[in-house]
Amino acid sequence: MNPKVSVLIVSYNVKEYVDHAIDSIMRSSVDDYEIILVDNNSFDGTVDYIKHSYPEVNVIANQENVGFGKAVNQAADVASGEYFLIINPDTVIQENTISTLLNYMEQNEKVGMVGPKILNSDGTLQAACKRSFPTLKVAIPKLLGFDRVFPTSKWAGKYNLTYLDPDQVNPVDAISGSCMFIREKLFQDLSGFDEHFFMYGEDLDICYRIWQSGLEVHYVPTTQIIHYQGESVKSAPFDSINAFYNAMILFADKHFSTSQGFLTKWAIRFGISIRKFMTLMGEIRSQIISVFFDSVVVLCAFLIAIPFKFDHFEPIEMSGGLVPGVYILFWISVGALFQLYSRYILSYTRAILSSLTGFFLAVAFTYFFKQYAFSRLVIILATIIITLFIPGWRVLVHYLMSRGFLRPIKEKHNILFTRKTAIIGSDREGIRIANHILKRFDTGLDVVGFVDTHPRDDELPLQFLGNIAELKGVVKTHAIRELIFSNTAFSNEEILNIMDSTKEMRLTYRMVPRHQDILLGKASIEEIGEYSFVNIEYTLFNRLHTITKRLFDTCIASALLILFSPIILLRSLGSLPKKVEFWGQDHNRFYGRVFNSKYGFIHDLPLLWSIVTGKMSLVGSSMISTDENDPNLICMPGLTGLERLRNVKFTEQDRRLLDHYYVQNQSVSFDIEILVKTVFNG
Repeated sequence: MNPKVSVLIVSYNVKEYVDHAIDSIMRSSVDDYEIILVDNNSFDGTVDYIKHSYPEVNVIANQENVGFGKAVNQAADVASGEYFLIINPDTVIQENTISTLLNYMEQNEKVGMVGPKILNSDGTLQAACKRSFPTLKVAIPKLLGFDRVFPTSKWAGKYNLTYLDPDQVNPVDAISGSCMFIREKLFQDLSGFDEHFFMYGEDLDICYRIWQSGLEVHYVPTTQIIHYQGESVKSAPFDSINAFYNAMILFADKHFSTSQGFLTKWAIRFGISIRKFMTLMGEIRSQIISVFFDSVVVLCAFLIAIPFKFDHFEPIEMSGGLVPGVYILFWISVGALFQLYSRYILSYTRAILSSLTGFFLAVAFTYFFKQYAFSRLVIILATIIITLFIPGWRVLVHYLMSRGFLRPIKEKHNILFTRKTAIIGSDREGIRIANHILKRFDTGLDVVGFVDTHPRDDELPLQFLGNIAELKGVVKTHAIRELIFSNTAFSNEEILNIMDSTKEMRLTYRMVPRHQDILLGKASIEEIGEYSFVNIEYTLFNRLHTITKRLFDTCIASALLILFSPIILLRSLGSLPKKVEFWGQDHNRFYGRVFNSKYGFIHDLPLLWSIVTGKMSLVGSSMISTDENDPNLICMPGLTGLERLRNVKFTEQDRRLLDHYYVQNQSVSFDIEILVKTVFNG
């Protein structure tokens, strides 16, 4: 017996997303369907993975990328359902999506195609889920940006129909190609998608032809889906922006009159130029802002420092404004050499090194160019200010990003500035996700607890923050920036409703597919499973890193010994620190002394001498006494380390994974982040 619905999916290098999409389909409230996946020659192993994970899925593997429309037509040729659900691989549907769209179609014979409400991964409405055909009258307000200024105006908001209530059913010109529900007979009568459209535009084209056939296209928001927009074209070997606008030109050529088509194509080409200019400005915006801020810091530094030596800013007057202009150019040039305005815009450690390097070069510069050597005091004071504030504003930006005030970026290390995260669902899957993340230090996530209808386990690894009905209050109270959903604790419909109800809070939402240890979020995939250490260079074993780490340890430990020597002497009057044997690196042993104190700070003070003598480090592996089995440490034990940053019980295997991660990523800046985090964690 033929299925009622055929689900047609086209994939291209989105293995993780298509896995999640199929999983969500299989959780549907109806089971009278088939799934046909056409893969356009992916190189990420999609075909083998889907065949192994979902043997019931009919997989068609193309030997080349034939485009979206042609691939859907391939799937339609072998489909046997009465209706087609054409859906993108980077989507997640509700359990009732198929049944809702099916029921609507069967109750409305004049409707040929319907589409649901579509949410972005941050819970906001995806504008393309309802739109008009791109006529000149519709396109001009969009190109001029009036739709953003007057979204409720019927004239300005015509392109994406922003004046319509997003929660009301409406007939619309077109719906998004990411989710289209169409009658099989109509699709075949129209000869499917026009294969001249390689990617983009085929959805507009088929909607246009449906209206011409006498049937209607409706927007049905009584069900909703998530669409991780753009994932399907990330690895595509072409310019997706140009592909989109070329598709619009093709659409105008096909369906509009000569005069209307000419004007529409002119408007589209104008839009292409504007879009490319805006894209270019977006790409260099960060560089412009960072150069501007650093220039302001250098300028202010000299304006503050000059009055300490001169009256009325004499150096500026005598040089005709060249001071501090020359020094601004000088420090910016040094920053550029450190790639502060390209690859490492927000690196505060490189900013410190750049500022200090700038000082030494500035001193040398003034030695050869006496006309700029007004005062060593001015140079020194200005350098102190520059060294504080050029890295300082970058630290502030990291802090604001971690609190959700600025757009977050993925950093190599997120030890110091982590994003507070809650797990939505306290069942076994939620606990599994939490335990994985708690033992990882490369996610930038600080999991603070669980939110659920009630605690589903007696031994949660973290606190229960509150009821799901009080989620908004929980988010505000605990400054939560990210939510990770357990899709076994809540249905897809419940998850989407939660996203929809909290979209104004600017949160990041993530989900974990059933078969994989990855976090799916907005335009990102992050591993949370086990580590892989094949063919990875251990940074710590580099000679330069070894020397700098040793110098850093010696200087800081010596300074701390001097600073806390009165406490050590007073504490020793009561009882001398006891001698304890610890495991060192590579099966070695060493003796260290500790105070018998319940306060960790007092307890560890005598170990500072072991750091000075090179037996251990400020930051390193765990401190393990020789009463336990040899842990075979691959780096020196440290006064603190990654294990100390989380209140979690780590196994011996976990410790080895942490050691591997540390030696791969060790640097002085990384050590500083761990030390600061240790202090603030108490």
